[in-house]
Amino acid sequence: MSIGGVSRRQLLRTALAGMAASGVAACARASGEGAVDGLPRGTSHTLARELLGVGERGEDLTLAYLKVLVDTGLPATNTRKKIIVVGAGPAGLSAANLLADAGHQVTVLEANGNRTGGRVKTLRGVFADKDLYAEAGAMRLSSAHPMVLALADKLGVRRRPFYNSDVLPETVTPATTPVYYRSFTGEEWTNGPRTEYAAPASAGRSLIRVNGLTRTRAEYAANPGAVHASFGCGLAEPSRVVLGSALRQTSALGDQPIERQLERWTELLDTHENHSLRDYLKDQGWPKDRLETVGTLENLTARLGHSVVFPLVDHTLIPVGAFYWELAGGTASLTDALTRRLGPAVLLGKRMTRLEQTEHGVRVWTTGETGTETSDGAPSGPAESFDADYAIVAIPLSAARFCTFEPALSYDKRRAIIEMHHDAATKVLLEFKTRFWEQGPAGFRGGRCATDLPNRSLFFPSHVENSEGGVVLASYTFADDAMRWDSLTEGERIHFALAGMRELFGARVDSEFTGVGITQSWVRARYALGEAAIPAPGQLHEHHLATRSAEGRVHFAGDHTSLNTAWIEGALESGVRAALEVHRR
Repeated sequence: MSIGGVSRRQLLRTALAGMAASGVAACARASGEGAVDGLPRGTSHTLARELLGVGERGEDLTLAYLKVLVDTGLPATNTRKKIIVVGAGPAGLSAANLLADAGHQVTVLEANGNRTGGRVKTLRGVFADKDLYAEAGAMRLSSAHPMVLALADKLGVRRRPFYNSDVLPETVTPATTPVYYRSFTGEEWTNGPRTEYAAPASAGRSLIRVNGLTRTRAEYAANPGAVHASFGCGLAEPSRVVLGSALRQTSALGDQPIERQLERWTELLDTHENHSLRDYLKDQGWPKDRLETVGTLENLTARLGHSVVFPLVDHTLIPVGAFYWELAGGTASLTDALTRRLGPAVLLGKRMTRLEQTEHGVRVWTTGETGTETSDGAPSGPAESFDADYAIVAIPLSAARFCTFEPALSYDKRRAIIEMHHDAATKVLLEFKTRFWEQGPAGFRGGRCATDLPNRSLFFPSHVENSEGGVVLASYTFADDAMRWDSLTEGERIHFALAGMRELFGARVDSEFTGVGITQSWVRARYALGEAAIPAPGQLHEHHLATRSAEGRVHFAGDHTSLNTAWIEGALESGVRAALEVHRR
């Protein structure tokens, strides 16, 4: 495939710009004009439709995508296309599987030379007990996310409960229930006889340690004021209840007609798009001591400066009463299964450096690299090129920043790639010889400890069955909290995470520690370049729609192109959308 001269490139640039302009104009005509700092009111309405999954004809896109992903697939093609998918995370793998099953010739190019999965990363075989595993990336699946749950079931990947709240050690594992989804149209979808999940009671034994005080969750629930007083705060209700009340603007919308939900979400996005979570809570009368109390106990302090839209979205899409699942063998069991289905179509160690397109096709240039995803590396071997009719780019915006596109992407797309805020997230995982936290009258399984120590959040494993030891997520931090851990060496992270656990559980942690610790900084992971695209105030309106729009023969996927950002559900949603876009061309 040859790339044309200047006049051809200019023609394509003009065509792409015209497509983008006509799309924005169509949104404005459909939704009416208004303003959010000079932007058409149609932007808020379009975002509200995407958030609620309302299609152009009023259809439920979540239901439609669920059926495509799990039930029907794409219709068999009559015009076989050559398609390159760049990136083998959940978005790229789901799109590639759908297109390959429909009869297209698909090639997946993955920069990582060792594995697929992207930010789905299960650590296996690296601990003293080789049967143990732990999650460096995605670790739980919400009951409010039907696509990922149903896909796991379809692929034969077993689900088991993830205990977000701690339970008694002797708790019998609840039975796995079928996936159920009820559309706003009234239609229901399920992959088995509908049964209710029997959630075990919370033990309330996991710990809260702040300002030198240590309390169990049950003690805190019975008398939250005692903990709050250590912040100089007079709140009498638990922090989670107080935060939920502050976000109540969206909590009851799911019970209303979809037209009312769209109207209300459009208003909320118009009103709060430029607000941080801190701004939003201050506007509701929150004083400094309340912000500090709730921020610490809910691990939100480092994210108070981010856009309030995503706490509002999460509060709506993951309602009170939602529960969580994990995948037996690790979350990577899902992406491993998707990878196996594609076989030799998945090529590892192919980092995209350049993407060229004409009106006739695309060419992707790649290079191999030395080193692992977290070590120093350098380009190795000759550059390779791959030709196709269309491409789906399913890598993070932060990674696309280091790729060249010819012709240049549209101005709005370039600004999104350059400016969209990507958050930091860092985990420190420590292996222990026994599950000492499950032992004795104060023992508990699963759940989270909260602290103002550098560790901030500690999660305890709900797996592995019949294993004597376990791996604790001894520190889970975000944003500025994570950046401080990122500045430390691997050994220092392990040392300080162990010190934090010692404050909570005493000197026993030293004798129980196997000496094996693994850390994961997603900012320092050179193929991810960050945890997720978490917009700063104002960035959702400025950049989100540009992240998902096609540019000529190049389509885009990834959880950053969804409002379910930072969740596998959002990645799958984007993968189905991109596959449909290419299949219909």
